[in-house]
Amino acid sequence: MKRLITLSLLTLLAGALLLPAAATAAKPAKPAKSSTGQIKKIKLRMLRYYEGGKPSDTAVEEILGRMEADGSFSNIDYADQTFNTGGRKTPHLVDLGKLARAYATTPGTYYKDRDLYDAITRSLAYWIDLNLEDQNWWHRIIGWPKNLIPTLVLMGDDMKRYDKELYAKFIDYMTHSWSIPEQRAQDGANGTDICQVTFTAAVSSENGELLGEVMEKVNSLVKIAEGDREEGIQPDFSYTQHNGSGRQLYLATYGRDYVNGILFFLNFVNGTDFWLAPEKVDIFERLFLDGLVWTWYAGEIDVNQYGRGLLRNSTAPSFLDMAQQLAAFGTPRADELKKMIALMKGSGELNGNRMFPRTDYMIHRPAGAMISTRMTSVRTVGNEAGNAEGMDNYHTGDGANYIKVHGDEYNPIYAGWNWKRIPGTTVMADRRAMPAPMWGEGGQGGSEYASGASDGRNGVCAFIYAKDSLTAHKAWFYFDDYFVALGAGIRSDRRDAPAVTTVNQTQLSGKATAGSGGAMAALGGKNTAPFDRLWHYDVGYRFDTGTPTAETYKGTYPAEYKGKKGDILWIGFDHGTAPQQAVYAYAVYPAIREEAFLKRGDDYRILSNTPQVQAVADLASGKTMAAFYEPGSITAEGAGTITVDQPCLLIHDRAAGKTTVANPFCESRPMESVTVTIDGREERIPFGR
Repeated sequence: MKRLITLSLLTLLAGALLLPAAATAAKPAKPAKSSTGQIKKIKLRMLRYYEGGKPSDTAVEEILGRMEADGSFSNIDYADQTFNTGGRKTPHLVDLGKLARAYATTPGTYYKDRDLYDAITRSLAYWIDLNLEDQNWWHRIIGWPKNLIPTLVLMGDDMKRYDKELYAKFIDYMTHSWSIPEQRAQDGANGTDICQVTFTAAVSSENGELLGEVMEKVNSLVKIAEGDREEGIQPDFSYTQHNGSGRQLYLATYGRDYVNGILFFLNFVNGTDFWLAPEKVDIFERLFLDGLVWTWYAGEIDVNQYGRGLLRNSTAPSFLDMAQQLAAFGTPRADELKKMIALMKGSGELNGNRMFPRTDYMIHRPAGAMISTRMTSVRTVGNEAGNAEGMDNYHTGDGANYIKVHGDEYNPIYAGWNWKRIPGTTVMADRRAMPAPMWGEGGQGGSEYASGASDGRNGVCAFIYAKDSLTAHKAWFYFDDYFVALGAGIRSDRRDAPAVTTVNQTQLSGKATAGSGGAMAALGGKNTAPFDRLWHYDVGYRFDTGTPTAETYKGTYPAEYKGKKGDILWIGFDHGTAPQQAVYAYAVYPAIREEAFLKRGDDYRILSNTPQVQAVADLASGKTMAAFYEPGSITAEGAGTITVDQPCLLIHDRAAGKTTVANPFCESRPMESVTVTIDGREERIPFGR
């Protein structure tokens, strides 16, 4: 049996539920001139690292067989200037790195072979003199120089000896991005990439002054983002990038590159004066302990975190590998990191609830499951599109609600599912092509109202959806082992298509049954019989308001798609065309067997489901949660009347005598507190308490 970490044991993660004040940026002390010995130590570490992966003699001969007399490769079209074709030219640099490994690694046939040296430098000179550009700036500024890092590390010292002029050109090529102020100023993953290239040039040339500048920049990249659109680690320890149209969750791809980039430096400067400042190490550890750990389940990051990269086949290091690297440094919170690593490997389980208000995002971790809700507001965007990726991402931030028990509920079907049926969303089910949210544009929410309140164990989150002539008030109420989802005020004047709420769109795994009054029958094709309960793959669904429908079907996969394919189960509500005040209400029980699910009785009571207030009470605990969209009152279980004097999200724990509130407008309408009156007792409660 898995060992559970309940909320009372979350101290293992050292205050993961507390948000810090923004850390003060501090410059590290610049190493003294006596750092030459330390630079040599760093250089040796880099040499040992990049020696790994020496190619076979056959591979070397194959590469040399494609190299022309001028150093170009016969299989590369260097004249192609089509947008974003830089990746087709990158093999030139990858092959140089392979040849450099064969040249620099002993023992080996080609170790320090002069003919191989001449071939490598001839090909390098061809590339540098060609000075290619791409319409996608990333290739020249980041991609191509990063691919040259192994060649510089492994060949640099010999080039200084035999080809000083070419070596100088090589260093200039590698420091080009650093020389451009707007590129040098980049934050997040791009900032770490530019620093990696410049760091390598500084170490190779033993330029202590430049190395100090780079590490000063690296320290500046490890910070708590300030302002509306600053990228990187947010005050709630979510991670965002490409925030031009609004803050965008991006931990799984750009965040991974950022983390891997910081670890690049830590691995090489460990034990030297170039190490990060202590407060920077603390921030970096908290990104793992207060951010990553909540989103990791069954060996992967939450679906909401991938941006436009959901369908990529990535070979990048996993967050588990990176967490292990960080813990190995013996940082101040290494013991907590090791406990987190055990969780990530499946030893034990993290339980509780956490709201990330900077990104309109909530994670709930009941026993045996993880559920996420991603909303958008005028402050945030869903997943972007760009560079021919994520072209169907239009609705990814519109209340996406993923339910994971086994871990394979979604990843076999992304390429073949219906992008207008993202779990949790209410959208117009028309036949129109969705606009692509290029670099986030058009991916914003339509309201200031979007956030959540969490007491660390349970939570409520809600937002006002306003898009494509459709509006809806949507809320989720997360109790210990189930959650309730409410929708109210669903309205549209469009008569060309129905408004549809998707409860789930998931891989069909084994049987799915549905029925009423305890009589369950297997689902198949399009279900027409009425039902108020449905069970599938250890998840139970109970429907209180609205007429649910369900169907199973084959996914629509692109002809070129070669990955795993799964059949699909869809569950949802059809609100019809031009709905005026449509509603829905349902509860989801994750990690439950069918027999146990059918025995569950009245666990909750829906107190209100209107555009003014949505509220649910858990009958066992007496805990009441509400999303107030305006000042108002509800009658709570055992607590009498609860009244608030302004919009808020609220959790009232009757047993603990505690009320938790949150500002649903976040920084769009800064407010310090709300007056809450419970059964005649008035209290001014600060937001965030």
